[in-house]
Amino acid sequence: MVSKPLLTKRSSQVAEYLEALITQNVYHSGDKLPSLHEMAKLLKASQSTIREALAALQAQDLIDARHGIGYFVKPTARVAEDFWHARDLGEVLFVRTLLEVPAAALAAQNRTADDLEHLREFLELMPAASGKEAIAADLAFHLAVGEATKNRALHDVIQSMAPQMRETMRMSRAIAGTHSALYHKHLALYDAIANRQCQQAAQSMHDHLHDTAERLKILVPQSWAIGPALRSLAEWRGVSACSDEDR
Repeated sequence: MVSKPLLTKRSSQVAEYLEALITQNVYHSGDKLPSLHEMAKLLKASQSTIREALAALQAQDLIDARHGIGYFVKPTARVAEDFWHARDLGEVLFVRTLLEVPAAALAAQNRTADDLEHLREFLELMPAASGKEAIAADLAFHLAVGEATKNRALHDVIQSMAPQMRETMRMSRAIAGTHSALYHKHLALYDAIANRQCQQAAQSMHDHLHDTAERLKILVPQSWAIGPALRSLAEWRGVSACSDEDR
């Protein structure tokens, strides 16, 4: 039996991210993983860090290394049985975009002082939070945007996608390297909602989800398909009753 290697915090994050891609059927049995160079570039980590993470996955019997060829998912790798978790993350991001971009504009139009207080509460948790706490604050913020729309049907649909939203957030944060950029994306969205700037709120949400898709593109190859849809939604003009100064 191969003993599990000691991992640094960064290599542990990479290992967790890759394990999720395998166990949730993003990469299937027999699939070849991206090269060390590709993963190091995307994850903004050294190749030695990537090697540590891959060694951990080998110890878990999830992948094997073929000398001179690369790393491959083993046929015995565990897979998730949950219906949604087996879906392509690109599909989840596509649906999130269809729902959350117009929701951001509606939130800017219809939010109350209580809504802003809730959004600010979750936003203020983000800079110091890490791991599960950071993901929980992120998810709570997005669900609070849905609540601020005052459209119960839309809020309920967004709420029903919470498990899938949490998974995309977890994977995105695992490869982001720093949470600072994520925090500032949420801050821009909050400011637009607070100032009742519908178009800017929609654009901020669009940019945030587009960046998530970009981060996942290499290790989740199917997510490239979300690009054109995101670009077309960038032209969305919000709801006519909302009067943006910048529109």
